[in-house]
Amino acid sequence: MTKTLPASENADQLNIRQEVSGHRQRLRQRFLTASRSIPDYELMELLLFYIFPRKDTKPQAKALMNQCGSLRSIIFANDNVIKKVNGCGSSVSFLMKLLKEIICRISLETVKKERIISSNIHVIEYYQKLLSLEQKEQFRAMFLNTRGKLISEEQLQHGTIDQTPIYPREVMQLALEYGASAIILVHNHPSGIAKPSRQDISITKQLVDIAEKLEIQVLDHIIISRNESFSFAEHKLLSN
Repeated sequence: MTKTLPASENADQLNIRQEVSGHRQRLRQRFLTASRSIPDYELMELLLFYIFPRKDTKPQAKALMNQCGSLRSIIFANDNVIKKVNGCGSSVSFLMKLLKEIICRISLETVKKERIISSNIHVIEYYQKLLSLEQKEQFRAMFLNTRGKLISEEQLQHGTIDQTPIYPREVMQLALEYGASAIILVHNHPSGIAKPSRQDISITKQLVDIAEKLEIQVLDHIIISRNESFSFAEHKLLSN
């Protein structure tokens, strides 16, 4: 037998739906007329409309802001961080991953259009978006042609919170496969300190030595952390 809700309860639910619908319409209109005046949590609220079509998303938006601290941190947050927020599960996590990928691809398009020379500002910006909030180390590389244009950007290794194994042979094998004349090496430090360790310096020198024998130039090795970056080229750590 179907249970019928009391008329007063049905009316209450209808009022809530109408309030939520009215709020959404007003927020959309405010965004369309003055988007810059919308606070960050309301932008997140607007995004969550597409995950929760009939639900008041303000509590989730504010909770995400409180948990992560900024829009950028929400979009680039780890799955587990998102899922800690009450009411935010795999659907919200997926949406943030999608936004992250779109943002990173747009940033990479800028890099593709220009000639890359060592620690180019757009290269730094791209990797700050991609890696600065990662909780585990990644080792990545850009492979460039003779004109300094990007052939490919690859993730080569994915490690633990404080270590990523780097294999020079794998890096050089890919460089040869792509016919690259130069490479830029990049990895992140989840610890928050963009300073090379002794191992970072040692492995970079090995890579430079091997690359020279293959007539491939290592333009830079960049370390990315949450709020800063370190360039081996700028600090003259690429020469023997």
